[in-house]
Amino acid sequence: MSQPESNQNEPSKMKKLISGGEKESSPISRLPRGAGGSVPKTPAAQPKTEATKLSPVVAKAKPKTKSATGSGFEGYKFLPAFWTIASAMSFIVNIVLVIVLAVLLQNFKAVGVTVTGLTDHLLGGLYTNFVKMDQAHITTTIPVSKEIPVQFTLNVSGPTNVTLSQDVPISGALVTVNTGGLNINNARANIVLPQGTVLPIIIQNLSVPVDQKVLAELDVAVDIPLNQTDLHEPFVGLQKVVEPFYCLVEQQVFVNGVNVCP
Repeated sequence: MSQPESNQNEPSKMKKLISGGEKESSPISRLPRGAGGSVPKTPAAQPKTEATKLSPVVAKAKPKTKSATGSGFEGYKFLPAFWTIASAMSFIVNIVLVIVLAVLLQNFKAVGVTVTGLTDHLLGGLYTNFVKMDQAHITTTIPVSKEIPVQFTLNVSGPTNVTLSQDVPISGALVTVNTGGLNINNARANIVLPQGTVLPIIIQNLSVPVDQKVLAELDVAVDIPLNQTDLHEPFVGLQKVVEPFYCLVEQQVFVNGVNVCP
């Protein structure tokens, strides 16, 4: 029998195992390392790569930008003028503010208020007036003039006197006359009661209807304390708003004998 011829160019399996081949690792590299030494690694065979062809780089010329024209810088010519005008206006405003401040300081001295005492004067005035407003009374006199309708029934009973408005004749009246030598007792006679005669009478259960309008004219005195009205709450609220700031400049603020500043 004929034996196959071995390829002389093909490396043996033993050499591949020792060298590690192209992809397989060498068995020598997989051996355990000792405590003091190390097993040298065999370099793996690098695969051959074909040389890549480099294409020639063509340099492209950059497009030329347009040069700035003179019209682009015309806007900058107004900047110096703008800053000059703005500076002049700022200077004028500052002068006006200084003049106003000087006038205010002069007026403060005229009314006897200094700058340091302005806060105390302002807050103290506000707080004190809010307290006075809460403690104030509305006192006035209201004139009333009005017709009041009166409708009722008046029951009259009792003795009273009646004055005759004219002569009243009475027929068959019992008359007693005692004059000189003439004495008449309980005689019937016709008499006439003259006008203006006052007669005492007794009225019993007389109902008198009353339907009249009475003109009432009187002055009504009014005294309304504001702390007993709906205005009490807003007045106290205003005091509470000003009170913390007033207590910062004045340590003792007495209201009704009580220091409200803690």
